[in-house]
Amino acid sequence: MPLTSLRGHREIYERLAAELRTRPSHAYLFSGPRGIGKSLVARSLVHGFTCERKGGVDFCCAPNRCPVRSEVPQDTGTRRKAGATVAPRCDCCAGCVQTASNVHPDVSHVTRAANRTDVLIEQVREMIGQLSLRPVRAPMRLAILDDAETLNIPAQNALLKTLEEPPGHAILFLIASSERALLDTVRSRLRLVHFAPLTPTDIEAVLADRGDIDATQAGAISRLARGSVGRAIELAQGAEPPLKPILEALARVESLDLTQTQALAQEFFGNREQAASNFELIARLLEEILCNKLLPTASVAAANEFGGLMKKVGDSMRVEALAMAMRSAVRGHKAVDEMANSRLQGEQFWISVTQAAKAS
Repeated sequence: MPLTSLRGHREIYERLAAELRTRPSHAYLFSGPRGIGKSLVARSLVHGFTCERKGGVDFCCAPNRCPVRSEVPQDTGTRRKAGATVAPRCDCCAGCVQTASNVHPDVSHVTRAANRTDVLIEQVREMIGQLSLRPVRAPMRLAILDDAETLNIPAQNALLKTLEEPPGHAILFLIASSERALLDTVRSRLRLVHFAPLTPTDIEAVLADRGDIDATQAGAISRLARGSVGRAIELAQGAEPPLKPILEALARVESLDLTQTQALAQEFFGNREQAASNFELIARLLEEILCNKLLPTASVAAANEFGGLMKKVGDSMRVEALAMAMRSAVRGHKAVDEMANSRLQGEQFWISVTQAAKAS
């Protein structure tokens, strides 16, 4: 089985694979933070249907990409001319190769375009049309709808009829960072599967498998990735989280005025995705600062250059204020997850932390 990159969700995957072989649901909703492997599990389950050699959990191709084929000379009975091209060799079945290459006739994969903020209703209607057709090659028609939390109301309503009267030859996988973004009528017709964030150990193992990052850096990144492999890879590629500006703001929080809190809310919580990420980052930073204040140890989650800033924040706020700020960040994350206005939640966070710091 080539699913070597799956970390932390193997039990869920194997349980769902067994369910799909016996009594599959017509539609599933995979819910959990971004970048933790929900889509990888969905693609792997699809491979289990489309593999024409083994099927199930023993499909013969990789779910995330078709493996690199090795070029070998063809045995044509004549000597190959210098510089002539050779046919690639692939040991995978045609069904798996088509699925990994996103050209299988029975598989649809819908995701939000890079320049769009939502999945378009036209994309949903095209997917519904594909699901209504009888399968050509695989036992079932299969579809993965990624970024489902960005579906607008008309798109969800267009999907609802298919969920109410599903074709018996199709299975749909919806991938969302939060099921609360979907209408109750849609959510109630889906088989909900929760995915938890990955552990730092799992993330470190994934980074090690990539082979392009040293062990020390992988360990540091795994602690900052907030349970997301996608986030860890971004960090490994140079996408730094806003650790320094957040810590600097926390260090001077006692002196913030209303205009400054509004500016910070816009800077760190300007949109929903940014707010969810930064609320979680702040909560983790405050947790470590609080732990180091109560049980002084060397900081492990942040790089050395941030140790002084973290100590400064810890020295400037009492234990009660740090605990209150951490709870406020958790509440803000939950509110944003439930579709509250991200910027207003950011303003409320900075105001409450400022008041707590002044009171301490």
